Amino acid sequence: MRKNVIYIVKYSCGSYDDYMENIIFATHNKSTATKYVTRYNTILKKWKEYYRQFEEKIYSINWIKEEFMETKYDRWSNLSELNGCFWEEVEIR
Repeated sequence: MRKNVIYIVKYSCGSYDDYMENIIFATHNKSTATKYVTRYNTILKKWKEYYRQFEEKIYSINWIKEEFMETKYDRWSNLSELNGCFWEEVEIR
């Protein structure tokens, strides 16, 4: 008897009380889920590294520099909340 599974691809954001997982899609193909997660996390890493140039450390916390507050804050804030993408295997009964 073949085990039927589905792979649910999700991303998470926030921490502690505002932690949330959002479902992106579901598939029967594990390689499709893995490829998507790898690509998502690679792109996320690239953008987070790009926006680090607009940060400064204030009391050991990374925060956006004052001169970029008007132009870069919204995107920087959204990216800093994202934790990454992952897949979860669920057995179908």
